[in-house]
Amino acid sequence: MENIENEYNYTGNTILKVENLNVNFKTFNGTVKALRNINLELKDGEILGILGESGSGKSTLALAIMSLLPDNALIDGSILFKGNNYINESKKLTRKQQKEIDAKLRNMRWKDISMIFQGAMNSFNPVYTIGKQIGEVFRIHTNLSKEEINKKVIDVLKIAGLTPNVMKSYPHELSGGMKQRAVIAMALALNPNIVIADEPTTGLDVITQAEIISQIKKLRDTGLIKSMIIISHDIGVVSQLADHIAVFYAGQIMEYGKSRDIYLESKNPYTIELLKSYPSILHAKNHVEGIPGRLPDPTNLPAGCKFADRCYMAQDICRKIEPEKAYVSGEHYSYCHFVNDIQTNSLTSNIDTSFSPGSYNIITVQDLTKYFYLKNNMMSSLYSKNNAYVRAVDHVSLDIKKGEILGIVGESGSGKSTLARLLIGILKPTSGDIEFFFDENQHANVSKLKRKHEDYKEFRRNTQMIFQDPFDSLNPKMTVFNIVSEPIIGHNALKDYSEMEAMVNEALAKSDLYPPEAYLDRYPYELSGGERQRVGIARAIVLKSNFIIADEPTSMLDVSLRASFMNKLNEIRKKDQLTIVYISHDIASVYYLSDRIAVMYLGVVVEIGDANEIITNSLHPYTKALIKSVPSPTPEWDPGKIDIIGEIGNSINVPKGCRFFNRCVYRKDICKDTPPPVKGDSNHWYRCHFTEDELVSIKNERNK
Repeated sequence: MENIENEYNYTGNTILKVENLNVNFKTFNGTVKALRNINLELKDGEILGILGESGSGKSTLALAIMSLLPDNALIDGSILFKGNNYINESKKLTRKQQKEIDAKLRNMRWKDISMIFQGAMNSFNPVYTIGKQIGEVFRIHTNLSKEEINKKVIDVLKIAGLTPNVMKSYPHELSGGMKQRAVIAMALALNPNIVIADEPTTGLDVITQAEIISQIKKLRDTGLIKSMIIISHDIGVVSQLADHIAVFYAGQIMEYGKSRDIYLESKNPYTIELLKSYPSILHAKNHVEGIPGRLPDPTNLPAGCKFADRCYMAQDICRKIEPEKAYVSGEHYSYCHFVNDIQTNSLTSNIDTSFSPGSYNIITVQDLTKYFYLKNNMMSSLYSKNNAYVRAVDHVSLDIKKGEILGIVGESGSGKSTLARLLIGILKPTSGDIEFFFDENQHANVSKLKRKHEDYKEFRRNTQMIFQDPFDSLNPKMTVFNIVSEPIIGHNALKDYSEMEAMVNEALAKSDLYPPEAYLDRYPYELSGGERQRVGIARAIVLKSNFIIADEPTSMLDVSLRASFMNKLNEIRKKDQLTIVYISHDIASVYYLSDRIAVMYLGVVVEIGDANEIITNSLHPYTKALIKSVPSPTPEWDPGKIDIIGEIGNSINVPKGCRFFNRCVYRKDICKDTPPPVKGDSNHWYRCHFTEDELVSIKNERNK
């Protein structure tokens, strides 16, 4: 297991076969048809990608393969591992039969088939060390001694790209990327034949995501991952890993083929629309459209093609007769009545760039700083002279124009969200100034005002926030009307109920929730993810605020919903001259939406400029690494070696000189202790000791 240098020779034999699989769930509201007539094969050495929106049945398939479905699941069909059917169909079993099946499945899990569950942040028990939790796999499934188990744990940690000292770490002491690698190590512990990865890169920064993709490729090439099923709604990630792809919709396969077939020669309207919903960094200024409508109710599926109500090619036959499997070529097939009439993917028109921001700044920030002081215990707080502190935001200066969308990118821990909370007054700065302009002539230094000051109250009324998670940011006990009207009540803007209702209706209509009256009395659980996020927009714009922070607003949305959300945000911006700070890990969507982009690293803005300039002509080494790490939704994409070392550090023990020093491949002695100067001009500047030509020279010298 330690030797991972030589490439593994795969047999190409079928190792897993799913035949006519149907999964239904009995609920109080009816029978949920989660999977219908699924037929798939996984060969030795193959990576199978599963694409589709939330609710399409992707995770249900993974749980069915692992035989981890809940008790209310009704299963029909077969799942064969190496020719043996192990699926527990929905039939009455004696207690002895059930115990035999459970024992068989327990021996199969982790040894034959293991799973990387969605959400590495929550996959580990917070009270046990990483070493103990990975070691548990060996303690349950082997007869190894404690010393042998520790050696095995060290081996799998190394294979996953981690150092042995991670064994003694607790989950909260690891970064997101390290946790994800540890989850991969656990899945590989017993050298299984199949690894199922459910959203393995969700929530990770682009650099960490690229490293995880690279690690998975390496593990497959060396035989440590023999076969794999990767489930994701991230089209770019699947394009980099999968040999074959199955596109799921409403519990069934819509299209299947080689990765190239799906991405470049797709022959199903749903696949085409799904791919067009994804903004690529290569074509981010091409207009993208979300898929209209939503998935059908799984308890009451319509006749005919399940995608018909959302399909641009739908005809009468589509709503009456379910399409049969139609082969395109080789293994490539599609479920569509009009396979031969479908054109291959084509890019849409360029995004409208005719709108330009206003002539004056709405916010001017000068030397803005936020430190969070740390006190380890009572004795250290009494006797220590030097208290440690987190430099969350450190002397940031920038201007934001009226009507502008400023994108902020950077890894987790770079200070993006802290800066956003400072800008709208949720946090008080340690030092520095925030000058807010109510109009071209009236402004105030809101960072120095008391909360009861009239200017400060007006500032807070003019600033709102769209939060990251539409599922957690809406009170489940409040109706849509109560949620959207809350800012009106909180700021005492109106007392007349009819006027308040009119304002709420207007905000809902602007947010594309039609008809508004149909939403007023609904609760969050009755809304889709996209509708919930639109309620978040309505709540933010109901007071006709001038300035909005959108903090990771699309991270919890499907690809098909992201495009329509971003388009709606841009439409409102243009109509109302709204100023937006848009924060995201998704650099392609930031590029699609933003006029300018600021890049942050460990509390400092290291580069800022026009969006096109940042993406196509980035100057700072950190920005270059970020841009290079963004996957493109095409099988041909290969980032090569990314010029960055390790993972982002903490904001407590930061370098005296350049913040990026510890990870920079261009670093020199001057970078360690001397803060870098600002280079460039007011339209595009970066913090570095070296010019672009000097960076090229250093790189060439290093490569000799």
